[in-house]
Amino acid sequence: MVKESSDIGAPAAKGAEWNYHPKLPLTEGAPFFCWPLRPIAALKFFVSWAFFGSIVLPYGTLAAITWFFFQPAIERCAEFRTDWILEIFGRNLLLLVLVVTFFHLYLHKFKLQGNDRKFDPRELATNNKKFFLGDQVWDNVFYTVVSGVTIWTAYEVIFFWAYANEILPFFLNWRDHPFLFVAWFFIIPFWSAVHFYFIHRLLHWKPLYRLVHSVHHRNDNLGPWSGFSMHPIEQVMYLSSVLIHVLLSHPLHIIFHVQWLAIGANVSHSGFEAVTFRGKPVIYLQSFYHTLHHRYYDCNYGNNLVPLDKLFGTYHDGTEKSWTEVKRRRQMRSASAVSQT
Repeated sequence: MVKESSDIGAPAAKGAEWNYHPKLPLTEGAPFFCWPLRPIAALKFFVSWAFFGSIVLPYGTLAAITWFFFQPAIERCAEFRTDWILEIFGRNLLLLVLVVTFFHLYLHKFKLQGNDRKFDPRELATNNKKFFLGDQVWDNVFYTVVSGVTIWTAYEVIFFWAYANEILPFFLNWRDHPFLFVAWFFIIPFWSAVHFYFIHRLLHWKPLYRLVHSVHHRNDNLGPWSGFSMHPIEQVMYLSSVLIHVLLSHPLHIIFHVQWLAIGANVSHSGFEAVTFRGKPVIYLQSFYHTLHHRYYDCNYGNNLVPLDKLFGTYHDGTEKSWTEVKRRRQMRSASAVSQT
């Protein structure tokens, strides 16, 4: 995820709301949407460890390994057959379980990093009736695996079937369009950020929130299994950003995109800012930006790649001033609802 600030925050005082947070107020993430333009800063961001090293490189590598070694031949996908569909489902399930279980065990079960860069001082919930079997982790595993992997696989299956039958209008061939082929890996996270903001705002519409999005928001304290733990309707909506590839893509981009959305959602809800070595970040995991959304509900609907929250007045920079603004908006909505009754 995007690192909010180059300044490292300090552990909070004992009993404080947060165990750790970066230096506040949060600063801009990607230096693309500012004036005057900052081309050098933008280029540095593209090759930074927070973006390239934590998004494009790991998920691009995982997608390439998947495509070259664990992908059924596209010719086999011309008909909907159980054999190749189950191969894809099994592959996706195995990848997700391996990655997410690693982060869960490393960060939460065995606490091999202690509380270094952990945002919330609380432990993941147990004996809580709002979760399936009373356990937050097993509740999250259930929604992630049973519906999440199934819907993720369904998106891939439809795309591979379309490729096999030459239905899609433009196949982005590496040899013919090398620059655009590579550029897509850098564009996808930005497109996903835009899509996520508007889908997320829609999910906070009261009827949809009560029926659908409330499942995900039971996780006010985050762990690796909570990111893709959603109502099936939300999983369909969330993953729908992959439909952009109907216009332009290669199967490798599809794999990268859905793995980034599915596996990446879990990694980016790990509860820790980064995996560290000797106190230094090695892999950036979760943004404090989205952590604030899970805590305060009606702010930071997007992420810090594209400043849509700033544009639409839903930005929370982590300070008391921003929290006051969130509360003011709530009061205005409540007053408006009362006046309409």
